[in-house]
Amino acid sequence: MTTHGGNAANRPDGSGGQPLSSGASADELRAEFQAQGRPGLEEERRRDARQARGLYTAFAGLVAVVCLVLIAVRLVQGDALGVWVATYAMGVALGGWGFVLARIGHTRWAMMVACIGAALAGVGDSPAFR
Repeated sequence: MTTHGGNAANRPDGSGGQPLSSGASADELRAEFQAQGRPGLEEERRRDARQARGLYTAFAGLVAVVCLVLIAVRLVQGDALGVWVATYAMGVALGGWGFVLARIGHTRWAMMVACIGAALAGVGDSPAFR
């Protein structure tokens, strides 16, 4: 802290970096400061959580719909029933489960389940099952 002529240069109240004598202890001041919070922080967190739920709900729903469409396309093409139906069906089930998990707020689980469903759809679409 630099002073010039006995006046504090960095503090507008002229205290020179010394604590103000308001009668409050450091612990009381710290508690008051932490209780203030940042305005809008709670609303921002709610908005972020709502956006995450929407994103993961859409992703899981998309996985389920794509798996259903792939089952229909392959059946229309005349492919024989086989393991690919089971992998697509598991993709549909996991996509639906991820959709439900995202709707109730379990976004981490929803993302994991939907990604596993998408991976199963990829395995079912591999040339080995044609």
